[in-house]
Amino acid sequence: MDLKDQFQKLMKDMEENIKDEEDLKYVQNHIFAMMSDILDKVDNLCNSNEIRIAKLEDKIDRMSKELYLNDVYDIEVVCPYCNYEFETEFDENKKEIKCPECNNIIELDWSSEDDDDGCTGSCNSCPGCGDHHTEDEDDM
Repeated sequence: MDLKDQFQKLMKDMEENIKDEEDLKYVQNHIFAMMSDILDKVDNLCNSNEIRIAKLEDKIDRMSKELYLNDVYDIEVVCPYCNYEFETEFDENKKEIKCPECNNIIELDWSSEDDDDGCTGSCNSCPGCGDHHTEDEDDM
């Protein structure tokens, strides 16, 4: 039973059990006043929560935009020809870049530093260098 039904039941019960009209009006007026106060407080809470939700949604939107903006990041490049340091956007598909200082073309190698251990192949720990390492070498 919802609040409205409970309220209507209470009002009907009072009308049936309070025989004096003056007493009935007195009780009904106080109940209406109390219910009015309760409903005002509920409205205030709802409005307050709507404001809070709007603020949270705004914060989430801003955080989301910041995260997506930070998805694209720059890497630092040092030109092997002139030692000029500059930043460029990370793009694994880009194979070369022009140095903004000396205009030489720099080949980009996106492999990780871990890939530079001299083994690029078919030993136990990698897929295809052609060298057959012993298990002791693979564990190093």
